[in-house]
Amino acid sequence: MTDFEMYSLLIGAIGVLTTIIIIIIAIWGERVRQIWSKPKLVIKLAEPNFNTTNDGRGGWYYLIQVINSKQSNPANNVRLQLNKVYKKAPDGTWKESKFSGPTQVMWQWSKYSPLYATIGPPELATFGALLENSNEIELRMYWYPNNLKNKIQSNDPTRLEFRAVSDTAVSELLIIEVAWDGEWFKEISVMQNHCIVKKINV
Repeated sequence: MTDFEMYSLLIGAIGVLTTIIIIIIAIWGERVRQIWSKPKLVIKLAEPNFNTTNDGRGGWYYLIQVINSKQSNPANNVRLQLNKVYKKAPDGTWKESKFSGPTQVMWQWSKYSPLYATIGPPELATFGALLENSNEIELRMYWYPNNLKNKIQSNDPTRLEFRAVSDTAVSELLIIEVAWDGEWFKEISVMQNHCIVKKINV
């Protein structure tokens, strides 16, 4: 094969390859662009926050951080949802306590935040509140299905399953276990020994 034939063969192969690439871009280009520009939602348990109510009662507020790891591509209409609730049975297994869900968790500053958030920078949502002189943890939702028990009593270990959703992205599930012995303290180092709130790896 002469140099000219080799050169012609190479030019032909490049032409065929270019045509294939153009066809792939025409068919899949928009799909690839959507995947590349799609936000990525991540949720994780945050440190509890202490605050005082208008009537002077101290309270511990339990938080989940909602993160968009692609901040340059904002996630629109984001809501953090409580999907499932599990209660610990006498035999030590976890049984689902079914309700008409999912239902939306309140943003930390619910009075000033839109119901559906746009997330570039992270946002916090408050899934539970434990007030001074209370005998129960209150789940903090925008609405409560009739068959959802919105209180967690002391000595009633409970697991809560959460997921963040938006128009174009969905987070992985986050399961949090809550167990409180009924004792309330203002000092975080003491309170953490009486109210255990932890992520469960499944």
